This record gives sequence, C-alpha cells and structure tokens, in this order.
Amino acid sequence: GPQPQQPVRHSASQEERLLALTMAAPRLLAAIAAFLVGGRCAEEAACRDTETCPTAVPPRMRDSALLQTGRDVQSAVERLRKRVTSDCGERLQMREQRNAACIVARGGRALLVWVPYGSAPGWDLPGGGKHDGEVACETAEREVCEETGMQVRAVRQLSYDVFQCEVVAENVCRSPVDEGFLSKHWASRGELKSLRYRGNTWGDKEGLLARALAGQALSQTSQVHTSAPAVLMARQSAQGVTSDCQRRLQHFSERNSACIVVRDSRVLLVWVPYGSSPGWDLPGGNKHSGEAACETAERETCEETGMKVRAVQKLSYNVFKCEILAYGACRNPVDEGFLGKKWVSRGELDGLQYRGGTWGDKRGLLKQALGSSSPSPTPSPRPLAGQPDWADVCGCKMCRGEGFSSSSQQCRAGKATGASEACECLRRGGSSGGAPVDACGCKPCEGEGWSSTQGRCSSGAETSAEEGCQCRGRTPAPAPAPAPAPGQPDWSDACGCKMCEGQGFSSTSQQCIAGKATDSREACECLRRRGSSAPVDACGCRPCDGEGWSTTQRMCSQRAETSPEEGCQCQREGGRGALAQIAA
Repeated sequence: GPQPQQPVRHSASQEERLLALTMAAPRLLAAIAAFLVGGRCAEEAACRDTETCPTAVPPRMRDSALLQTGRDVQSAVERLRKRVTSDCGERLQMREQRNAACIVARGGRALLVWVPYGSAPGWDLPGGGKHDGEVACETAEREVCEETGMQVRAVRQLSYDVFQCEVVAENVCRSPVDEGFLSKHWASRGELKSLRYRGNTWGDKEGLLARALAGQALSQTSQVHTSAPAVLMARQSAQGVTSDCQRRLQHFSERNSACIVVRDSRVLLVWVPYGSSPGWDLPGGNKHSGEAACETAERETCEETGMKVRAVQKLSYNVFKCEILAYGACRNPVDEGFLGKKWVSRGELDGLQYRGGTWGDKRGLLKQALGSSSPSPTPSPRPLAGQPDWADVCGCKMCRGEGFSSSSQQCRAGKATGASEACECLRRGGSSGGAPVDACGCKPCEGEGWSSTQGRCSSGAETSAEEGCQCRGRTPAPAPAPAPAPGQPDWSDACGCKMCEGQGFSSTSQQCIAGKATDSREACECLRRRGSSAPVDACGCRPCDGEGWSTTQRMCSQRAETSPEEGCQCQREGGRGALAQIAA
C-alpha cells in the first residue's frame, strides 16, 4: 500500500492559533492565573526592599482579565467552527450529536488519512470526536478540515456515523489541531481491498468506500456516455424505481431483501418455478453493490412484477412492507424475467405452496402485514402526536419521538437518548429496585441498547425513541378496568397517586402524572420513605422484591408492574388489596 508522507505545516492566523490551544484551554488559563498571581508576589517583594510599592491591581480586575481571556478562546473556537462547517444540520435534518467521519470522493478516488497511533494504526476516514452543541454532520465537516486542511460539505448520510462529503475549498484550515494534519492518500476503488485499515472505527470502511465510489462512477458514466451495456442500463433504470427509503427509514445496511405489497386487504406473491423447492414467494432478490436493503427490495419488486413500490416499514431482518406507486414502471425483464403474480387474501395464506428457504416465516409476516394482532418485532413508522405518553428513563416521550439532550438538559423531538445519557438518568433516579434497564430491557450503563436488526439488546447499540415506544407497546397490557367516573373514590397508590384516575408517579418530575404507571422501584422508594411496616402495593404485591400484579396470571409476579388500572381494580374488588395497610 501507499506509504504515508510527512505532515504538511502551514502558517497560522491568530484565530487559528487560539483554536489550536482549545484542548489545552484549562492549562492556559491556569498558567495565566499563576503568572498574574506570581507577578504580584514578585512586585511585592521588590517594593519591600526599595520602599517604593506601586498601587496593587485589584483582584476583581485580575479575575475579569482572566475571564475575558477564556471568552476570547471560546469565541475563536466558535467562529472557526462556523467558518468551516455548512448548514448540513438543516439540509440533512440532522439533530443527533455523535462522533462522525466523512467519505470525500473526487475523480473516482476517496480521501483517506493515515493514523499512526492506537492499538491498530492504519488508513482511516477523516473524522473524530464531537464538540458540545455540534450535530454529527458538522463534526464530520470540522474534523476533515482539522485533519486535512480541506473545507467540505456533507451531502448524504451513508451510515450511523459516516457522511458522504464534497470538497468546497482546500487549505482552509492552516493550523494543526490535536494530532495535527495527517498524511493523505486518494485511493481508487481497485486499491480498497489491499489497504491496511485502522481498526475499530466507523464500521465497514471498505464497504462504505466501495459504495461511495460506485455511486460516483455511475453518476459520471451516465453524464459522459449516451449508451451503456445492458447491465449498466438496468442499474441506471433502477435508480428511477427506488425511493428515499434509506433516509426515511434510517436503514443503511446492505443485504438481499424482499417486499410485502398490500392492496385492498390482499398481498402480492410471485411464483418461482425453479430451485429445489418451487412455490409462491415474496418479490425480492439479491442486493447490488452500494444499495441499501430497502432499495434492493424496491428494485427487485419492480424487476419481477413491473410495479414501482415504496418501502414504508421494516417487518423483519430482510423484509419490508411496501406500497404501490405506479404500474408498468419496469418494462424490460431482468435476470429471470417477470414472474407469475397472484393477489392473496388472508384466508388463502394457510393453503398455499410456498417456496422453501427464503425470507423466514413468510406466512407469519404476510398475516402481520394484513393486520395480524401479533406485535411487530421491529419499529413501526415514526409515531405522531396523540400516541401514548410513555416515557423513557429520562422522562422523554418516546412515542412522540423525543429523546434527552445532555447539552440542553431537556427532552427534544428527533433526539435519541444515548446510552450514557440513559445511564446517568437511571443513576440520578436511584435505580436500586433491580437492574438499571431501559424501555426495551437493555442495560445502558453496560453499553447496551436495542438492535432492531438483531431483535435483541446488543452492545454498542442505542435504543431509539421509536424502538423504546415499540418495546413498551409489546409489553402485555393489563386487562382494562372499568373507566373511572366522576365521584370515584380517591384511592391512592403507594406514592399517593390516584389510581382510578390513571395516575402514576414519575421519579423524573417527582410528581403524579396521568398515563404514567408507578413502577416497582418507585413504589418501593415511596414505601420506604413512609416507613411502612407492610411494604405492599394496592394488590398486595411486594414492589421492593420486584413484584407487581399480573392480570394474565391473576397473581403477584416477578418483574410485573402494578398499573393504576390494576391497583384500582384490586381495591374495587376488596380483600385482595392492601391499600389500608399502606395508607398514611
């Protein structure tokens, strides 16, 4: 592979020199303070000898000068950051803050930087750690400038933390920051497999680079040539039959995939006559390089049926629910050609001969898409206002797309509550009544979050607002109690919340909230604060032992939570409840 060259140094402006000192700002301010104080001591010693003491500088003036120096540094940092970053947050609708990187492609080559330090040095994407108040795409743009000197503009999100960027200007950042300017190399697509990559950064770098360069090559070819081979023409036409599903569904992984197309309470199946187990199947097939899974499903459906569709929901690892946009959009047969089609009702699903070995439990997925009562294992589209007020561990309303922002210390729409933020909220809430878990049962303090792809908690994943809402919705709901009418008794739970009015205690806001359930940890804490001699809830369950009422089992059960409706019902039926024992 190419050998790294010596870093290039440039002259620096005063503003950029201040930026270079940003990471050492605390030491800089301490040094200034020591200088001022030390200078004063020296002056006092000299004046004692000469008996000609000057008027001392008032402490308030010294403090003011020190504070102003800190403000100057911060001001310079902010001015330079704004100078080298674009409006990508607004253009790409990006609100999340995280470490990020850029893939910069130019002339069929991608920009890489050599990182010589760490446990696995090698070629890497330009990128790095976020600054406070910076959205991910701004982090990527700024880091590229600091590491290469180039000002870039993020134009597309390629993965969770990688953006495709274009060069705006060169030699914009002239002063090295942190590790300084890194050695650069413009790599062609043919070189990607032979390069030594830095370990444990930015996921599948080789795959992302190949995808970015393939997209650029296709764009350049379509602009230069008026005709192309049949395969290239097919791929160009596929660009016109796929949607923006990658951005809408935030789905960036590449894999073979299929669509379930629903129309008038019927689903579309295709007959596949070849292979060892022919039969009815979902329209779908193999991925193309640089194509997200949802795009593969859309393209394959068009190639096999002629219909242009749009993926609207992920149903499983490799199956999407799709809706029809146009008929006859694909007119030229590709690969096996157009297949025989059939629109099937729910009642017909159990009597069909399905093709073997494809797309998992097809029958179950088809029933689910047609309105099965079975809960979906993956998130549905972004919930709208009016959804349940289910809160995450930081008190943010998951079903309304809210997450906690550690920068503003408040819930924000479109923000995901990160694992570190969730852990901090759990610790502040004193999560002592069991394992500190989020809405999906994952342990954020151990770096876990929900992975919709794997259908389980996974190290390194983060539970999004939509995933938390979906997990909360999958929790078996208690049998509804009769709706409380005006004049119902003011029966209260262990925390004093009115159960029959649907209230529960929120440890985040430290008050009773309608639509919130008092969980076992909160109930236990309330009972302890009251010094209750009988630490049981309204249904006689022991929350300090992790118990709650299970309507399904009709008994107290480990890991169950007594909802306000269940508590009210227990007290209404009498005998079973223990409200009299815990009432103040």
